[in-house]
Amino acid sequence: MSQKRGDDNSYTLLSSGSATGSTTAIRGGEYIVFFDGTIGGATVALQIQSPSGTWMSVEVFTGAAISYTVLPRSQTGVNLPAGNVRAGVIGGSPSGLNVYLVGLG
Repeated sequence: MSQKRGDDNSYTLLSSGSATGSTTAIRGGEYIVFFDGTIGGATVALQIQSPSGTWMSVEVFTGAAISYTVLPRSQTGVNLPAGNVRAGVIGGSPSGLNVYLVGLG
């Protein structure tokens, strides 16, 4: 059985926000992501930056994007490489959004 890279850090991707968060560099590994706040008709998603610089929503193995229109929510078992992530916010009038990525190392 192969071992997954461990990361026991906690990353704040959005704190009391109302728009897309800043770029955050992560070590890579297996994570749980937490979303809470007032969504106000928006969609909030965990996004990753590709090697070409394009931002895209992270998908779980079923092909479903980790994005929500109803909060609070969480998703565990999120496997990510080392690189840049952010909390992407699209539309609506969100307020007080919090998004945290916590390593399961």
